[in-house]
Amino acid sequence: MDVSFSAKQIAPSATLAINELITTIREKGEKIYHMGFGESPFPVHPLVRKALCENSWRQRYLPVQGIVELREKIAEFYKAMFDLEYAPGQIIVGPGSKPLMFAAFTALDGPIFLPAPSWVSYQHMGRFLSRDVHHIVTHSEDSYRLQPDLLELALRAHSPDRNQQKVLALNYPCNPTGHTFSSQELRELSDVARDYNVVIVSDEIYALTHFRDHKHHSIAKFYPEGTLITGGLSKDRSLGGYRLGTLLIPPDEKQLLRSILAVGSEVWSSVSAPIQYAGIEAYRTDTKLVDYMRDCAMVHEMVTKYTYQRIHDMGVSCPCPQGAFYLFPDWNSKKEALQKERVTTSSELAKHLLKNWFLASLPGSEFGMPPDDLSLRLATVDYDGASAIESFRRRRKSAIKDPEGFVLSIAPSVVEGCNQLERFTSQLN
Repeated sequence: MDVSFSAKQIAPSATLAINELITTIREKGEKIYHMGFGESPFPVHPLVRKALCENSWRQRYLPVQGIVELREKIAEFYKAMFDLEYAPGQIIVGPGSKPLMFAAFTALDGPIFLPAPSWVSYQHMGRFLSRDVHHIVTHSEDSYRLQPDLLELALRAHSPDRNQQKVLALNYPCNPTGHTFSSQELRELSDVARDYNVVIVSDEIYALTHFRDHKHHSIAKFYPEGTLITGGLSKDRSLGGYRLGTLLIPPDEKQLLRSILAVGSEVWSSVSAPIQYAGIEAYRTDTKLVDYMRDCAMVHEMVTKYTYQRIHDMGVSCPCPQGAFYLFPDWNSKKEALQKERVTTSSELAKHLLKNWFLASLPGSEFGMPPDDLSLRLATVDYDGASAIESFRRRRKSAIKDPEGFVLSIAPSVVEGCNQLERFTSQLN
C-alpha cells in the first residue's frame, strides 16, 4: 500500500526499538548489558496499586481534559513541590506526556527549535507535522546546557522576525545528558525567549529525579506567560506503563486550551478511567509517597554517579550528571583508533559495542548530534528495582556512606556494563 509523505518522515522511536531488541535477545538466553533504555525499575507504590484496584470497576469515558478531582490534585502537587500556581482549568491530563507534547506542537504555530542533544521524539514530532525543525548544537564543556547566546544566534539565523512565534523544547533534568539549569540560567533563557517571541514547551518529566546537591526550578517561574510544562508519573513514580501525563498551560490561553483538547478528543478521547482515579493517589503529597519518590531518586543518583565516575576514570569525556538516570559520554578523542575498527559515526559505535561487547546504548545522532560526533546515550537502570529500594531502605546510612559498595551489591549488570566499556576503551589505547 502507498504510505503517506508524513509517515515516511518519521522512524520508530529509537528508545523503544532498542528495548524491544534487547528483550528479544535476552529471551534467547543471550547476555546483554542494557544501557539503551531508561525505564525506572522501582515497584508501584502500594497506595497507588490499591487505588487502581479499587477503581478497576470504572468503565465510562471521562472528560478529554481529565477529571476535576485529578486536576485539582495535580494543582496542589505543583504548588507543594515547585511553588507553582495553576488552576485546574489550566491542566490537561493525557495518556503520557508524549502525546500531550505532540498535541501542544500541533496547536502552537511556528518553527521548532531543539537543543542538541535532546530527547529523540521532539524532532520526529516536528517533522511529522511538516514543521521547520532547527537543532542548536550545544557543547560538552557546557555540559550540553543551552546557552542564551546560542539560542539567540539560532533565532537570528533561522527566524529573525520577532513578530513570528517560535517554539523551543527544553528538557531538564535532561534526557540524554542528565544536566539541569540553575535559576539564573533559566532567567537568562527566559529573557531571550520573551524578546524573540518564543513559546517554551518545558519537558520537566524528570523534575523530581534531581540529585541531592541540586534543586529543580521551573522556567515557568520566570516566564509564566510563555511556558507550557509537561510532566507525568513515568519517571519519579516509576509508572511508565500507566501512561498518565500532564500539561500545564499559561492562564487566559483559551484558544490554545481549546485546540489542544480538540486534538485530544480526536486522538485519545480520554485517559483510562481507573488510571485517572489511581492518579489522584499518585499526586498526593500528604502520604509516604513523596518519601518513596525521594528514596528512589537517591538510588538513581548513586548508580548514575558511580557509572559517571567509572567513565571519567577511563579518560572518556562525559559531563557530570545532576539528575535523571542518563549519561552522555563521547569517544571523540579516540577517533583515529576507532577508524581502524571502521567506526566513524555514533551509530556505528553503538552497533560495534552491541555486536562485539554485548552492551546496548543509543547513538548521539538519535538525539540531534552530528553523525560523526562519537557520543552515546547510556541509561543506568538495568537492575532489580524492588530489591534495590528494599536494600536502600534497610541500610540507608551505610549506603549513603559507601555508595560504591551499595551499587556493587544492587546493580551487578550496570557494574559489568562499566567493565565492558572500560575493556573496550582500554583496547583503543
